[in-house]
Amino acid sequence: MAKPTAARAQARTELYWTVPYVAVVVFAVAMLVLVWVLQRQETEIQRNAIARDVQWAEQTMRLHMQGTEEFLTQMARDLAAGSLDLDNFQLRANQHIANNPQLINLVWVEPGEVVRWSAPFDTTDWLAGDVLTSTQTVAFFRAREIGRPAYGDPYVNPRGEAVLELYIPVRHGRRFMGSMVAVYSIDQIVRHLVPSWFSEKYRLALIGPRGDTLAVNSSVQALDESVAYAIALDPPANGLMLRATAFRTVGAIPRALPTIMIIGLSVLMLWSLWLLRSHMRRRVRVEKERDRLFNLSLDILSILSADGTFRRCNPAFERLLGYPVVQMPGRPLLDFVHDDDIVATIEQLRLLANGQPVSFENRVRCADGRYKWLVWSINPVLDEKLFYAVAHDITGRKATEEALRAESAFRRAMEESVVTGLRAIDLSGRIIYANPAFCRMVGLSSDELVGAMPPFPYWPEEDIPRCQHNLDVTLAGQAPPSGFEMKVLRKSGERLDARFYLSPLIDGSGKQTGWMASVTDITEPKRVRAALEAAHKRFEAVLDGLDSAVFVADARNDEILYANRAFMAMHGFDVVGRRARAVTQPQPELGDYRVDPRKLQPADVPMELFDDELRNPLSGHWYHVREQATRWVDGRVVRMGIATDITDRRQMEEMSRQQEERLQRTARLVTMGEMASTLAHELNQPLAAISNYAMGCVKRMESGDYRQDEVLAAMQKASFQAERAGKIIRRIRDFVRKSEPRRAAVPLDEVVDDALGFAEIDARKAAVRVRRDIAPKLPPVYADRIMIEQVLLNLVKNGMDAMGDTPDDCRVLTLSARVVREGLVEVSVADRGHGIRDEDAERLFTPFFTTKSEGMGMGLNICRSIIEFHDGRLWTEPNPEGGTVFRFTLPVEIAGERNARSA
Repeated sequence: MAKPTAARAQARTELYWTVPYVAVVVFAVAMLVLVWVLQRQETEIQRNAIARDVQWAEQTMRLHMQGTEEFLTQMARDLAAGSLDLDNFQLRANQHIANNPQLINLVWVEPGEVVRWSAPFDTTDWLAGDVLTSTQTVAFFRAREIGRPAYGDPYVNPRGEAVLELYIPVRHGRRFMGSMVAVYSIDQIVRHLVPSWFSEKYRLALIGPRGDTLAVNSSVQALDESVAYAIALDPPANGLMLRATAFRTVGAIPRALPTIMIIGLSVLMLWSLWLLRSHMRRRVRVEKERDRLFNLSLDILSILSADGTFRRCNPAFERLLGYPVVQMPGRPLLDFVHDDDIVATIEQLRLLANGQPVSFENRVRCADGRYKWLVWSINPVLDEKLFYAVAHDITGRKATEEALRAESAFRRAMEESVVTGLRAIDLSGRIIYANPAFCRMVGLSSDELVGAMPPFPYWPEEDIPRCQHNLDVTLAGQAPPSGFEMKVLRKSGERLDARFYLSPLIDGSGKQTGWMASVTDITEPKRVRAALEAAHKRFEAVLDGLDSAVFVADARNDEILYANRAFMAMHGFDVVGRRARAVTQPQPELGDYRVDPRKLQPADVPMELFDDELRNPLSGHWYHVREQATRWVDGRVVRMGIATDITDRRQMEEMSRQQEERLQRTARLVTMGEMASTLAHELNQPLAAISNYAMGCVKRMESGDYRQDEVLAAMQKASFQAERAGKIIRRIRDFVRKSEPRRAAVPLDEVVDDALGFAEIDARKAAVRVRRDIAPKLPPVYADRIMIEQVLLNLVKNGMDAMGDTPDDCRVLTLSARVVREGLVEVSVADRGHGIRDEDAERLFTPFFTTKSEGMGMGLNICRSIIEFHDGRLWTEPNPEGGTVFRFTLPVEIAGERNARSA
């Protein structure tokens, strides 16, 4: 009972010493929590105050910006109404800028993205005639599309100042007249739109959409980042945030002083308690050491009486078996012994009663119901009628022995069930072991194999020399790591292919006693490999037979893994293993790929990377190059490329283009030939007039009876007729001149006038009235003037020819042009002729198809080619009044230039 009493006393002592520590810690924690709560409440009050102030500042800024929006909106209305001129604009704008220092410029930008008016007059940023940048056009077009004020994204101007732009669209009805632009200085917004008391308390910053700081009102004083508030600035509502951070008013050390003092005093008190406890523990240490030998033993130490009951047990009894030590005195040993071991244990107790020391093993039940093996060593003291016992736990050793037995049985079962054949020979070559798998493989029993000497019964007669050589190499210790491939003769006479892998057979003492061979039947794998090799050769033969160059390269390091014969013929027969970009021409640049092939993962493939035509800069040949990302045989991502020589096709396309250009010029010449007599008659009139005026002046001057003003008037009329004849000749020369297509901004009404100038003579002869319906203020089209003139002339002549059988009063040809949608102009030529049949409409634009008795059938085909060259479309429609309407579209100047740049 002394042991439990000492334990309880020790527990009470530990409790007494623990309570002061706990009290000190609880007090310190309570004080720290109190200080933290007070400081947190103070911080929360500051945060609420800054939130109210920031919201007030945001409302102030919003009111100022809305005032500027209203001012610009009023100016936009005055400009649209025509009541605002430059002087009035400068006066009102400069006055508004003076009253709003956050504004830098007020500008009027025309629809063509060009600055028309700018204030103040001495500005250097927005000058009249400047064109908007790509960043500015985004907000400009957005304001035009939505019809409401639009803010642009903040940016830094050439002077290094962050600015924000406001665009107010100017509209007169549906007509867009540009935008009024207000340019804000972001730095001045922060400094002038909040009162001075706000700047004394907070640092105010405008944060951009990407989180960058655009402007601050102060960067000198220290900040308290824990007291900050941010709010979205609306307007402009484009990601700008208004963030205020309080200036630090109290130093970090005074704020942390209460915490430091509480922690310091608590540590000092704990240190004092620790010194006192150390002194007391040294005094009781000696008293504990006398019981340690008994209590700390790993084995069970116990004292039993002569009748086999426990008198005392050490703590190991509870640690090993789980029974409390205080409950063991008076309980017999046999109560814990396994039923199967009771008889043997009683016999040992009888020997002890006779005074003989004993040592035995038995199983003892634990408190949880499990059993452990113990080896007992007991010495009797008959004079005291006591037995002194030591018990050692051998449960682990017993488990190990059982595991060894189970492993041996498992190995035996594995050898008997494994598919791989196992065969062992001694150092003389005699078979000493063969597992069932090997016996099944050769068709012989274990008795027929064990003890056999070479030649073995499974050696084919024709391979005995080779098999004997392999055995000699094995016995000499020179067997290759890859093993031997041999033919095996089964008892049934069947032959199969097998591979023998050899390894030394070592006994328990580390001495080699023979050789162990693992035998694998490779008949089927060998057949499959032969089939795969044949298929691979056929595949390579197909690829080598292609005219296209094919290669496979690693997507990460660009190493060429495979190349067919055509690829090697182009780039050399040693390209495999080299980098593709070092040897391959032409080759797409990394930026030409849809994705970077170096970043592809196996899960991303297959994927097409590139499909386009490239030119070899060295040979000048053109190739159609197509690359696709796929997975290689070893699982890595590769680029498979195919390059096909299309030089001949490109040359044929170029020849076709040149032939079409010559055909277009021929068509113009044919048209001029058809109009030759008419043009000669047209030229005869101004030439006859010139001759008459000149002869009249000569006669007056010969007679001497003339006045200078009369002669001058006659010569002026002759000069006018000469200019008229020269204009006709110049128009004919430009029409038939051979030149490359040159697209530029062309006024469509002038092209229509020139085409009608050619056709008006034929129109008078054919009694056709030409009606011209061109929309006012039509934007210039992006086209080649001569080519469009040829299209119009061809369509007008076809319309007049179609009205050959139409009554004279109905012979009306209408030529009209209008804007159908933004960036596109539609031109139509409508006649009142016989129309086009449905079966002829499908072949109308086919080469050499014509409905005229003397036509070549190339005119409309050339017209469609010209219109498609200009990114337009040519088609026909029935005329509701009778006849046919030919329509085609042309891009206006801005849209056409963009299409040309993208092409």
